[in-house]
Amino acid sequence: MQRRERTAWAAVALITLAGAMASAQVGKLPPALPLIREELGFGLVAGGFVLSVFNVLGMSIAVLVGGLAERIGRARMVGLGFASIMAGSALGALAPDIAVLMASRLVEGVGFVAITVALPYAMVAASAPRDQGMVLGIWSIYHPTGMAATMLLAPVALQSVGWRGLWWIIGALVPLVAWAVLRQMRRLELPPPSQTPFLTLAREAMGVRGLQLVALVFFAYAFQWVTLMAWLPTFLTESVGADLAFAALMTALVVLINVPGCLFGGALVRRGFRPGPMILTGTAIMALCTLGIFLPGPPVGARLALCLVFSFWGGLVPPALFTSVPRFAPSIRHVSAGNGMLMQGSALGQFIGAPLVAAAVAIGGGNWVWALVPMLAFCALTALGGLMLGRQPAPSGL
Repeated sequence: MQRRERTAWAAVALITLAGAMASAQVGKLPPALPLIREELGFGLVAGGFVLSVFNVLGMSIAVLVGGLAERIGRARMVGLGFASIMAGSALGALAPDIAVLMASRLVEGVGFVAITVALPYAMVAASAPRDQGMVLGIWSIYHPTGMAATMLLAPVALQSVGWRGLWWIIGALVPLVAWAVLRQMRRLELPPPSQTPFLTLAREAMGVRGLQLVALVFFAYAFQWVTLMAWLPTFLTESVGADLAFAALMTALVVLINVPGCLFGGALVRRGFRPGPMILTGTAIMALCTLGIFLPGPPVGARLALCLVFSFWGGLVPPALFTSVPRFAPSIRHVSAGNGMLMQGSALGQFIGAPLVAAAVAIGGGNWVWALVPMLAFCALTALGGLMLGRQPAPSGL
């Protein structure tokens, strides 16, 4: 791939928007979950699995999807991903029971993985070498941006058209975003599909120590960050008596503050800050905030302030990881598979996070202080992985 002299910022913006649309499928569920539970009739732990089933295929096959994207072409993979999201949204809007709803989340999850594994390479193709760290830092905001935008839309949509209407609205926006990003991708200098078997690319990427550590850290980080965002509306309504609209709005703000945190992390990467110290700093602050959020005593305002601090400083971690993938990938052909490993770790953390925290709270008789046990354990795992990643020597760059 020929290096660009100037970054294509329009392409960067549209690719980030496409990732945000994929993440909107994550953000639409938490504020709607109390209404869905009431209509379809299932409990807290079952709700945790509804939140996490989205990630089943991501935690299983994301690295293979990355290799397949190299084989069939990234633009085609993105198109297939958006088609899957549209199908899943329609199925979910029509779901008569929890089984069909969970099936719809699986279909949406396939689309999410296909899009988020294929697009980071397009971001690299759109950037000049001097801007690559910043551009991948910008890419890292796709998840909080998509989640926050949906959560801000949710209170109005839930009151006016219900949760099924929210599913239809988001599904109708998907083809517009898909058309725009695919049109932009055709203008980038992307390599043709590889003749290398995609299983070979996936296997070679999975054998790289640095990529293994990237996946481990994102696994532990996603467990904490996504789980807090997923359960925050329920925590606020059940523990502090907030109404659903307020809980959804505050959760959206907490998610949204992660965006400037990720941009700040991207700016640090561009200035030469190393991934290890960034990860350790972010997770240490997240651990301290987690204690204040769930321990009894602090007033609601203080807990929400700690949630904001948790989310902002957590934004140091994703840019450090996204920029590490090209550094550790054996070749350009392995970047998508490396991104697949990163997303596979993230999906696994998201999958086990919501139900594990729900189970801990249920064991504690509904006391949310029990959420500290799994949350702090994964803070420690993030820190350990970040320490090991910081000591891992990178091979010669791509």
